[in-house]
Amino acid sequence: MKSLSKIFTRYLMTALIIILVTLFLNVFLYIVTAFRIIRSTNRQVSDSGEIAAELRMTEGKIFLSEKGYACLMPDYAWAMLLNDNGQVIWSWRLPNHLNHSYTAREIAVFSKWYLDDYPVTERVTDYGLFVVASPRNSVWKYNISDNIAAINMMADMIPVTLIVNIAFVFLLSLFLGFLFYRSLHTIAAGIKCLSEQKPIHLPEKGMTEMLARQLNRTSDILTRQKERLAQRDDARTAWISGVSHDIRTPLSLIMGYASVLKEDVSLTEERRQQAAIIELQSFQIKHLIEDLNLTSKLEYEMQPLRPADFHPSVLLRKIVSDFYNQGLSEPYLIELYIDPDVEQITLNGDTALLERAFRNLIQNSIRHNPGGCTVTVTAYPEKDSVCFQISDNGCGIPKNVIQSLEGILPDTEKAPHIMGLRIVWQIFKAHGCKMVFPDPRTIHILYFPEKEEDQKQTSFFGVLGRALFKGSNPRKTRTSTAESEN
Repeated sequence: MKSLSKIFTRYLMTALIIILVTLFLNVFLYIVTAFRIIRSTNRQVSDSGEIAAELRMTEGKIFLSEKGYACLMPDYAWAMLLNDNGQVIWSWRLPNHLNHSYTAREIAVFSKWYLDDYPVTERVTDYGLFVVASPRNSVWKYNISDNIAAINMMADMIPVTLIVNIAFVFLLSLFLGFLFYRSLHTIAAGIKCLSEQKPIHLPEKGMTEMLARQLNRTSDILTRQKERLAQRDDARTAWISGVSHDIRTPLSLIMGYASVLKEDVSLTEERRQQAAIIELQSFQIKHLIEDLNLTSKLEYEMQPLRPADFHPSVLLRKIVSDFYNQGLSEPYLIELYIDPDVEQITLNGDTALLERAFRNLIQNSIRHNPGGCTVTVTAYPEKDSVCFQISDNGCGIPKNVIQSLEGILPDTEKAPHIMGLRIVWQIFKAHGCKMVFPDPRTIHILYFPEKEEDQKQTSFFGVLGRALFKGSNPRKTRTSTAESEN
């Protein structure tokens, strides 16, 4: 479950990054806002001081310079100057209802708060108290005072509060991440069971509710399909077994009577030849029935292998010798090439099935080339394996047959008849090998010798192997046909 741990770690890292970015933005906005407030306050104080500095007195009269008016006009509502008795001795745009004498109490109040809802700023000058007012609802004014110890404590609390907030958010993210991880762990376990063709039923709740529901539905569909396939396969196997059993008895009678008629000297030569043909075709039907049973058992892994050690060179010589000893027709020739390095190699497998597979390959070349051909059987070492090559100079294997074997063409009623090659394919597959077709006239089988440590773990179907085509020109060391017959 390393992938889930990685998802969980990335989730926590993402949450942590979001927290840090959020805190940084908050601190940044706080600093900017505080700076603007301080700057605005400083500007008002600075402006009131600059304007008050432009007050002048000539011949007992107080007036404001043009520079002072230039500072007042764009940003302020009114201004006035009070003497020590609270009387207005100069004013600019002062509302009539504010143009009166002010007591010390009134001055103390508006210096801390507002004067008739006007935020005012005061400045002490040589001529009196200068008061300048900003427009209503333009400046927030509040008088704050607090204990120094309390302010220092608040300053000390800021980093502690920040750490507590970070810890709380991190623990919350960790808890939510754990819940998410647990949900994903359940989903991952369900997917693993599905890949192993096991039924599942996941709890449909939490963040992965929809995904769990879909996986449960998929599991139900696959279970039903598996049951239907098992029923179909059982019916197919039973049907093949029943038909084979029913045909076997009448076929034996046909073969027996045909053999008797073939040897009956009272019949004409033509009738005896017809009986021989009936016997030959009956043998063909018998072989087809055996092939049908064998391919069915191999397909459903019902054919137990009987693995044993054997020398591939001895097996090939026996097969080729049998073809010649059984009377190989004149237009056909079988050449056997065995590399000297193969002579000492020992393989492990079911020799009866392997012999049948090699015989089928040679027999196919003979059957499908009625005009005659040369079949070449070669065995040579290839890295840590033995490569068997069966080739002929005849018509070759049709392309659609190869595609059907490799699963490229669908297995339908229009598919070519490939019973013999299919059995060969299944036998080598059961031994862990794979047939490769480098060209239509050549077949390669790569067979790996069983290692000592593998012998302790030999499966029901024997030797592990692989198939790989490394080239169409094998190294040849000829063993003569005469040697093959001995």
